[in-house]
Amino acid sequence: MIPNAERLILGAWTALICVFMLGPLVVMFAISVTASGYISLPYEGISLRWYHDMLRQTVFIDAAINSVVLALQATAISVVLGTATAIAVTRYRFPGRGIILMLAGAPLFVPLVMTGLAILIFFSAIGIGGPAERLLVAHICLTLPYIVRMVSVSLAGFDWNQEAAALNLGASRLRAFVEVTLPQILPGVIAGAAFAFIISFDDVGISIFLTGAAYKTLPVELYAFAAFDLTPMIAAVSVAMILFSAAFVLLIERLFGVQKVLAGEVGTKNPAA
Repeated sequence: MIPNAERLILGAWTALICVFMLGPLVVMFAISVTASGYISLPYEGISLRWYHDMLRQTVFIDAAINSVVLALQATAISVVLGTATAIAVTRYRFPGRGIILMLAGAPLFVPLVMTGLAILIFFSAIGIGGPAERLLVAHICLTLPYIVRMVSVSLAGFDWNQEAAALNLGASRLRAFVEVTLPQILPGVIAGAAFAFIISFDDVGISIFLTGAAYKTLPVELYAFAAFDLTPMIAAVSVAMILFSAAFVLLIERLFGVQKVLAGEVGTKNPAA
């Protein structure tokens, strides 16, 4: 009797969590297809007019392109820096290692508003760089901790003697890393990159301080638009952003899924081959 009661309670609790997580998304989608001219559920019928109007807004299209390009740039740089940092602090013990780990994780616990304001003040003080450069630096700082954490987890328990064996067999350090180390930590690198891209693409806390009139990201443009024109098109843009992020994650899983990596379908060939 007790096990059945436990399963019932667990099922009810799981259902509540699903409703809590997915309920706002369902409501947002319902608002985006309303036929009314104001924010409401589709009581007066279903229409795709707001998606059509969204595609006619060049400011949203330009901002979306900026967001995608910025997220790709920040993710690529963060993957290189974060992977190198994770390898250094995992493999070696050196003075200042704890400080590096703290600084690498600082964006996770420092308020985004404070980070954005600090970067704005710094760039304004030295007088170099525009909104694009400021945002790139900010998003690298924002996404770097996710790469470091995920790659560090992948390196936990890694046997560095494998790389030493490859060096003894004549491989260069670069080849030893590419053919021995990288394939084994690739799931962590891919997972960190996916997190970094989504975090960068959806960020508004830092970006709102650093954008300019000629360069805005989609979340900031959406925030500014909602401040003076609260229509269901806001919901349509939000749904489009969610679908894009979900499609990106599914694409990453499809192309570089963890199971494929573990099966050897992603990465370089085995150095012993």
